[in-house]
Amino acid sequence: MEKQRVLWMDIAKAIGILVVLIVHGGISLGLVTFLGGMFYMPVFFVLAGMTFTFRPEESFWAFAGKKARRLLVPYFGYNLFLFLFFFGKDSLLAGSITLESFSPLLGILYSRNCLFDINVTHNVYFMQILNAPTWFLTGLFVSLLIFWILMKVSGGKLHRLFLLNGGVLLAAVLVHYFCPILLPWSLDCALYAVSFLALGKWMAERRLVERMSRKPLVLLLLAAAFVGVSVLNGSVNMSVAEYGRSMVLYLAVGGLGSLLCMEISYFLEKHTRALARGGAWLGRHTMPVLCLHLFVYSVLGSLWKLLTGL
Repeated sequence: MEKQRVLWMDIAKAIGILVVLIVHGGISLGLVTFLGGMFYMPVFFVLAGMTFTFRPEESFWAFAGKKARRLLVPYFGYNLFLFLFFFGKDSLLAGSITLESFSPLLGILYSRNCLFDINVTHNVYFMQILNAPTWFLTGLFVSLLIFWILMKVSGGKLHRLFLLNGGVLLAAVLVHYFCPILLPWSLDCALYAVSFLALGKWMAERRLVERMSRKPLVLLLLAAAFVGVSVLNGSVNMSVAEYGRSMVLYLAVGGLGSLLCMEISYFLEKHTRALARGGAWLGRHTMPVLCLHLFVYSVLGSLWKLLTGL
């Protein structure tokens, strides 16, 4: 049975994807863009944790199969489309099919933007067919599998879950600082993102968003804390394992930003109509937007140059 959608959760996804579109569009809105960059990935993991349902009778493989249909089938579908488009454009039409023509397939299989830290001078770049944002689908898939194992071992008990998550977080820190490469399918990032899933599970069980909506003064204090800690921690980019000055600080930044994003979404649901419905519609279609927006940007840019003669 399909879960009933929660309007404010869809609106929160819409806010997250709008920030993605702004950032990837190269639009700088100063502090707004900076702060948006703090939560636009964590909020999707936190929401996934909030909607996570653990069924003790369900096997690991049944769960993995269900998530594969939800995440991996679209991942390979969208990437196959992009590969065929650029293979046709750059190789078939040019009449030059070489071994290099098939190199994007390696990027699709590795599902990571690059092999080393983004600041490495001589890096190896994988996802070069405007498919870099699709890393999120495989990363979320891996993090959900890890989270299922934690839920199974903990018996669904939150206090046990957080103890086990501490070990996973330690593993994420060790991998980040001692592994020289970015792991395939964002395994290193998935170990870290599990903490956001656990936070989301805790927030859902405590109905934190609904309860905090009645405490505006507390929300103002949390917003101030979010801004301060964000500035202290610095810029982040989960896709290439950049967590600012501290991985622990970024957990606080991402968690606070996600909560505030959800509070705004909850307010919009309660006090607006057209805006809330529009946001919810976008939130229900974040996957195609995430996977294809760079491609759409490229097409629109080419059309603009054609029309203006630039």
